[in-house]
Amino acid sequence: MPNGIELTFEELIQVPPLTQLLPNTMVASQRYGILRSMSKGRGMEFSEVRAYLPGDDIRNIDWRITARTGRPYTKMFREERDRNVYIILDLDPAMYFGSQGQLKARLGALIAASCAWQALEMKDKVAGMIILGNTPIRHQPGGMRKDVLAFIQKIYDAYQIGLRRKSFDFNIGDGLKLLVNHARPGSVFHIISDFYRLDDNSMLYLRRLNKSHTVRTYQLYDKIEVNIEGTGTIGIDTGSSQGFISSLDSNFVENYRRIGLHRIHHIDRLLSETSQRNICIDVSEALMIANKNQDRE
Repeated sequence: MPNGIELTFEELIQVPPLTQLLPNTMVASQRYGILRSMSKGRGMEFSEVRAYLPGDDIRNIDWRITARTGRPYTKMFREERDRNVYIILDLDPAMYFGSQGQLKARLGALIAASCAWQALEMKDKVAGMIILGNTPIRHQPGGMRKDVLAFIQKIYDAYQIGLRRKSFDFNIGDGLKLLVNHARPGSVFHIISDFYRLDDNSMLYLRRLNKSHTVRTYQLYDKIEVNIEGTGTIGIDTGSSQGFISSLDSNFVENYRRIGLHRIHHIDRLLSETSQRNICIDVSEALMIANKNQDRE
């Protein structure tokens, strides 16, 4: 049974589908998985031109042929047989935090792996970026099982490195900037982070991505970031500094709760405005779900 910190390569290989990996409250939102979108971006390829018929989308009118013939013609498209699924995993030092269940980075790695396997099942091409250190780890699109395995290996290696790394300057906004002008139109983006380093530039790139791609975000948090449980004093180690929080002062506990909830809800609202769907997940609850599923097997 996982201890919440260690992550094995086998777990990434055998990761359950998202509907089993995430808490029950999140299952309904995942039923759409990475299904193709008929209205997002340009994930369609040109098929033919035919005479315009009532009810056709006027945005697809071929004005060049229409002007030459004097009769309206419309472009016909068909959905591309495959498309790129970009999986962006943030392994910022703040993601290596967990109080009772598991590290946010650990669940993030499992979600990334699950998205990759689901993309392969849908016959899409898997691409990705892992935010780690001052240079991101990139994975070029590939639609074969070997390509997914190569990406899984990168996730595993990066996670182990992140356990020892204390700080770095490159953040998720920098990663989105690299992809926003190079991603194939009509792609799917799965972005996994706690989004605590979300800034104005990151929001700008998210909005641009969401205009021509399908964007889904996974917002990870730990329950102690919202609520202090138990009685006494708790030691906190952020990796760069240490401190204490106490549950003995009721006013402090209430203010802590309000600030934590405000931060989580504020990020959720921003992501909901700049993505097709934001999934907000308590990492400790997700581990309990995974353990229950494992016990049934």
